Amino acid sequence: MSKQLTKSRTNKKVSGVIGGLGEYFGWSSDVITIVRIVYAVLALTSFGSLLLIYIVAAIVMPQPTRNEWKNKQDFSGFSQWPGDKPTQKNKMKDVTPFDDDDWSQF
Repeated sequence: MSKQLTKSRTNKKVSGVIGGLGEYFGWSSDVITIVRIVYAVLALTSFGSLLLIYIVAAIVMPQPTRNEWKNKQDFSGFSQWPGDKPTQKNKMKDVTPFDDDDWSQF
């Protein structure tokens, strides 16, 4: 099966163009972030020509198909182990009767 250049559904900030390039070339998310920053700086200094290229790429690049998208889902923020997240045990409430006229505890 050949790899196809598509927009990213999971690693996108605007339309998924740069995230799609990163997934196509196998870049890590840190490299994709650096590419985004460099592209933004260059787009600001190129009098809009790189911005125009980005807009054309956002229109021309296809969305991934449903099967491709299922393989690219990122569940790294979730854990299957209950011990990974700190849990608070519910404390039992004090249900001892009290006198409404006694304010000594406050």
